Amino acid sequence: MGKGHVGILTSYHIHNDGNRMIYGGAERYGIEFTKLLLEMGYEVAWWQIGSGWEQEILPGVPLYSIPLGEAEYQTCPSLNKAFHEQAERIDYAVYFSTLLAYPQTFKKSISISHGIYWDYPSWEGIVPTERHRKEWRYRCWSALNRPEVVVSCDTATIRYINATWPGLSEKLIYIPNFVDLKSFYPFKEKEPRETVRILYPRRLTSVRGIYETMAAVEKLTDKYPQAEFHIVGRGHNDHHEGDILRWASQYDHVYYYWRPPHQMTEIYRQSDIAIIPTKSSEGTSLSCLEAMASGCAVIAGCTGGLTDLVIDGYNGLLLRPLNARTLTEALRRLIEEPSLREQLSVNALATSEAFSLEKWKNRWSKIIEEVFQ
Repeated sequence: MGKGHVGILTSYHIHNDGNRMIYGGAERYGIEFTKLLLEMGYEVAWWQIGSGWEQEILPGVPLYSIPLGEAEYQTCPSLNKAFHEQAERIDYAVYFSTLLAYPQTFKKSISISHGIYWDYPSWEGIVPTERHRKEWRYRCWSALNRPEVVVSCDTATIRYINATWPGLSEKLIYIPNFVDLKSFYPFKEKEPRETVRILYPRRLTSVRGIYETMAAVEKLTDKYPQAEFHIVGRGHNDHHEGDILRWASQYDHVYYYWRPPHQMTEIYRQSDIAIIPTKSSEGTSLSCLEAMASGCAVIAGCTGGLTDLVIDGYNGLLLRPLNARTLTEALRRLIEEPSLREQLSVNALATSEAFSLEKWKNRWSKIIEEVFQ
């Protein structure tokens, strides 16, 4: 006999038209989270914004779409209401981002924070006045207060909440993200080669640093003919990806393509340097952890949960500020100093062991059993 039925509410796992899979960290997290619930004996169903279509997130795990897409102060009250109406027979609920738990929650529920997402300049345009900011703070507090626990993947979010609403501190649980060490690992012995392979394994968005990366590549590609630059990730749409492809084709040793997550293991192993140039809205990045576990020297933005993973000068380089100049200088340094690359690689590999998928599953299993008892 199963342990009960878990309903999970998210904003997007698949594009709202139902035709385009999203390969971001949160979506990959959702797959592993679903697998864990199934292993523990729960039935699982997902809900998201869409046009009324139905799909499967995994075989036998339905994903229902709700044709409601309005957002107010980063909350979706109509989506929340529709979820509670459609999922009325579930036993337990998971709100896959914190503000989806506004304005109501099921009694036995958990919400998940994948990192601070409002640390970018245009956020001020969403809450332009004190009245707007007050309403956002109320909705945020309400969404954090209603579930039994709030699981955060990084400590930056926890520090913010502790400083802003000390009374919520008892609800907060830190479970950092994971890396599957059985899939992501370095070559036992890398074949010596003159080429230095540099990997950008990210979505092609501004907050993920794609434009700073492109500017750095343009400065370095002629000066360092031994350097290969691999831009690997999806854009907003086919047109955006086409623009990046046309840009890359102008330069020797610059390549753009994308691969689904399960095909990334070999790409990481073939790389010497991985750049995670996030400017905002980042948790404990799966891409960063996978690069570290694969033996890459990592260059990362000093933001969000990346500071839980990277110690500057020990297992990677943290850039603050992150811009085209600082990224170019960091890349130049690692291209020119193979001994530093090796030192960062060795320490990154050791660090990744603290974030194994098995440890993540054990931490989550305890919380799920405590809340869903």
